[in-house]
Amino acid sequence: MQKAVADPNRRTPPSRAGARAFRWSRVTAVCLILLLPYGLYVLASVAGKDLIAIRQVFALPFNALAMLALVGIGAWHMRLGMREILEDYARGSTLGALLVANTLFCLAIVLTAGGAVVKLWLGA
Repeated sequence: MQKAVADPNRRTPPSRAGARAFRWSRVTAVCLILLLPYGLYVLASVAGKDLIAIRQVFALPFNALAMLALVGIGAWHMRLGMREILEDYARGSTLGALLVANTLFCLAIVLTAGGAVVKLWLGA
């Protein structure tokens, strides 16, 4: 029985994954440009205040949701950027392990920072 040999001249169709990552990185960048000034304003407004005053600021749904969006979109943007860097410099099983670590790190950031915002929002 003869083994099938891949034809080196045969082209595979593009997966469009690179274009999709490029578009999402631009979309998240625009969202961050819009959210970051407001997020910095909210953080500057609570600087030096006690916990009760901070909870009052985050009790407003718009402030809490804006901060949650900033954290989530920022982590997603960071994951996309780090994925591009890792794909450029790592190969094989190392790449897979680093991509999983990257995703877990971004998830940990979202859960930690998002949890803190939700805790301030709900006053728990």
